[in-house]
Amino acid sequence: MTRHLTILILLVISTTCFGHGSANGQSPDGSAASATGIAVGDISKMTPEQQAQFRCEQTREQIQRQLDSKDNSPSAAANLKSLRNNERTICVPPLVEQPASAAALQPRYPMQAMRARHQGVVIVLVELAADGAVTSDSVYQSSGFRELDQAALEAVRKWHFDAAVGRSIRVPVNFSLGG
Repeated sequence: MTRHLTILILLVISTTCFGHGSANGQSPDGSAASATGIAVGDISKMTPEQQAQFRCEQTREQIQRQLDSKDNSPSAAANLKSLRNNERTICVPPLVEQPASAAALQPRYPMQAMRARHQGVVIVLVELAADGAVTSDSVYQSSGFRELDQAALEAVRKWHFDAAVGRSIRVPVNFSLGG
């Protein structure tokens, strides 16, 4: 909760300093406004999911402005690095369960990994089409074993997700040799 409050305060400060939406960064009623047209004061009326999305959009807008400014000073580089770290923290896609299609299309446990007794969980970042088909994937968090990571990617590409989960998700793929 404290971290979220800190982020919100930073957003309000950056909104005031960098300006959003209008020439002076203020909405007609005098409250700070975002480029999305939502007054910062209205964030309390949003659901937690909407608040997270709002903060994510704000951070991405700030990153884009920083990149557009072409400022190469050390302070600008440090600010961009901080914004990128905030983006990774704030804009984390949801972690979802494996879809029903995964039951019939389990990942192939690489023989080399079995012999070496490698086990672990791979978190795969998946981008979905409107119909739930996988359009791209990448390792979000490695198991620590390249062969397990690769097997997870190969399996996930065959899965089909419920499109209602979102366009960008994370899905765990577990490799366990059992008891």
